[in-house]
Amino acid sequence: MRKLFVILLAASLFACKQKPAAGSFGEAFENTGAVDFKSALQAYEAGKDTSYIISGTIANVCQGEGCWISFQNDSNEFLINTHEKFSMPKNSQGKKAVAKGKFVKTEEGEVEFQPSGVLIE
Repeated sequence: MRKLFVILLAASLFACKQKPAAGSFGEAFENTGAVDFKSALQAYEAGKDTSYIISGTIANVCQGEGCWISFQNDSNEFLINTHEKFSMPKNSQGKKAVAKGKFVKTEEGEVEFQPSGVLIE
């Protein structure tokens, strides 16, 4: 009986540590004016340096710390890296989501999207 209690206690503690697969992560924001990644990137490359709200379906999630997700739009997949400012739920693959953030040029000259917040449905 004691072993069963310990197993149930351990299972409940583990379940409490998992983040819910939906909700708001990072800074809260209004989900208005979301565009697809391609449109936002084209506007950025045309010189519009501003915050964007992009939408997509979560294709992959970092299974280590939850520090990145990738969005799928049509046949395009793109990485959204939180740089460990906040973590994403590891079980959110396949969910619809929107992210608010900015495009930033890395030291290597690549352009990446750095979110300030993510909403997962």
